[in-house]
Amino acid sequence: MKPRSSRPAGAGVGGSGDGTLIGVFLFTILMSFFVPSAEHGASVSDVIRAIHVLFERIYVVGVLAYLSVLFYNHHWQSSGIKAKETHERDEVRVADDGSYVVVSPPESLDADEEEEDGDIVNLSGTFKLAKNVDFDKFLEAQGIGWALRSAANKARPVHKITHRGRTLRIQITGIITGDTTYKIGGPPVTCQIRDRVFSDTVQYLDSGDGIRVHKKCVSGGDGKILVTRQLSRCGSELTMRSKCVFEDGRESAEAVQTFDEYPDAKILNKKKCLYYLIP
Repeated sequence: MKPRSSRPAGAGVGGSGDGTLIGVFLFTILMSFFVPSAEHGASVSDVIRAIHVLFERIYVVGVLAYLSVLFYNHHWQSSGIKAKETHERDEVRVADDGSYVVVSPPESLDADEEEEDGDIVNLSGTFKLAKNVDFDKFLEAQGIGWALRSAANKARPVHKITHRGRTLRIQITGIITGDTTYKIGGPPVTCQIRDRVFSDTVQYLDSGDGIRVHKKCVSGGDGKILVTRQLSRCGSELTMRSKCVFEDGRESAEAVQTFDEYPDAKILNKKKCLYYLIP
């Protein structure tokens, strides 16, 4: 059994008894400093006046202290609410060894970027041309000379595709360079290839594994070019099919170009492969 304390109730450290004694002690000291006594020849009116001045000063100090406490409480309560909201959004991930890490949610994207398309494949990746089929015939039908056709057929360009929501950016480096950003299902985009200017629109394929670019020639030629890009289920191969349709109804041979994953994109494509293997 714990022994009882010999101190009376309320007389502990910080209790009401100590508080009262301290208050009386401080008030006595203030009175001795600020209130003149009869020993100094002070009259009763002087004493009353001094007490009045003393209480005015105490009142001013008390008001300032009260306002300081209100400001302090408001500041820290606001900070606490913000910190609580931040921590509620964070995610704590605990490892098997007991260690943990706090993961903050990603910043929100623009409405157009965060819009997802369900089962539609994401075409993001970097791909290098590996094989051409009938590409020379496709170029010849457009009136391109032998020298340029030969150089283009031997070239191995790199296509980098960035696909976020309905925003699609295609960057091409090689004998022909390009950097065009589209809104899938959005308005036409002007694109230039050498001396020919096209008005491009982009749509998803019905199969959901790629896109179709409809390139209408507005300057330097006639007709239109239909280009499709389809990604393999494992994401390691991109197939591009191109065909030119002229205004008189003629059609060129369909060029089939196969692109393999670029060395720098192996990790990304392995992630895609795991994604497609999950039922």
